[in-house]
Amino acid sequence: MKKILLGTSAIVLAGAVASPAFSAEWDVKVGGYMEQFVAYGSTDCDFCGVGASFDGDYDGIDIKEDSEIHFSPSITLDNGLKFQARIELEGRTTGDQIDETYLRIMGSFGEVRIGEDDQVSYNMAYAAPDVTFFNINSGSDTKWYGGSLLTAFTTTYPAIAADPQGISYYSPRMAGFQVGVSYARDSLRASNQAQQDHDLVTTTRLDDPWAVAANYVNSFGDFNVAVSGGYAAGSDATGADSTAWSAGLNVGFSGFTVGGSYAEWDVDDTFGGPSYASGSNTTWDAGVSYETGPWGFSFTYIAMDDDVTGIDFEIDKYLLGVNYDLATGVRLNAFATYADASGGIPGEGSINEDGFVIGTGVRVDF
Repeated sequence: MKKILLGTSAIVLAGAVASPAFSAEWDVKVGGYMEQFVAYGSTDCDFCGVGASFDGDYDGIDIKEDSEIHFSPSITLDNGLKFQARIELEGRTTGDQIDETYLRIMGSFGEVRIGEDDQVSYNMAYAAPDVTFFNINSGSDTKWYGGSLLTAFTTTYPAIAADPQGISYYSPRMAGFQVGVSYARDSLRASNQAQQDHDLVTTTRLDDPWAVAANYVNSFGDFNVAVSGGYAAGSDATGADSTAWSAGLNVGFSGFTVGGSYAEWDVDDTFGGPSYASGSNTTWDAGVSYETGPWGFSFTYIAMDDDVTGIDFEIDKYLLGVNYDLATGVRLNAFATYADASGGIPGEGSINEDGFVIGTGVRVDF
């Protein structure tokens, strides 16, 4: 795997050196997005936190946001090679202030990315249609709930490491098909961190995380289809493996899109995956959407069955959404979502939680 990736990078860089282009000019773009939500949320739980059996009060109107600023300077050489830097800055103070930062090298060979970015198994995946930016297949909804289970991450986008500092290759799309591969030495995300001792056993590092993925996107008259599959894996210092894989399908016709996806995680430690501890997880989603003019409507369902160390629980989520495009880059959403979770923790007893969120949001892309 390492030889393939290093060989690809060498070919790309050799082409750039062999054909210098002094007349090229830089194109510097600054963009990003901002999402603002106003919604009423309510959570009902008979066990609202580990170590404390009480009902808690999580009801009320709240305002939440998500925003990023993206810096993307690029240059296209006379020989056709394009170089682009990408730096994503969180729009608020957070422990992950720089979200992703990487260099893209693009040409007829495809694309090479070097730096901190999601694995190809994540970037190339397709899931159930959803016209909202509230999302239940990303973890964005968890901030609106209380309890100990409803705040668990639910997704079918497989990744075994979060934005590791590594290298990825994406092939050109040919006859609708594209493939990709990713590799990193370890799962630690911090740039230029001191070299890690792979013999040191730790629950915070996964060694040699890699991923492969492929998708197919095409149109046939009024029909369009998107199919994806991806696999990611890595191991810790004890030799125990962690893996994740997924498959997704979307089919569209005359404004309607029907689709879904399925994913499995077998996580040996506290690395990747939607759960908050080690164990196995299966998640799937399904949905339908309809878009006409500036309007979009969708219904999406996602279910997770998590069997983590000492904990076994299930989550079901439903999302009804409406989208209206006010202008280019300006979207208005209305949404209603319901979630239900049940499970048990040894020594803490049975847990049952449910909650709903009703609200609206505005997103601007610039």
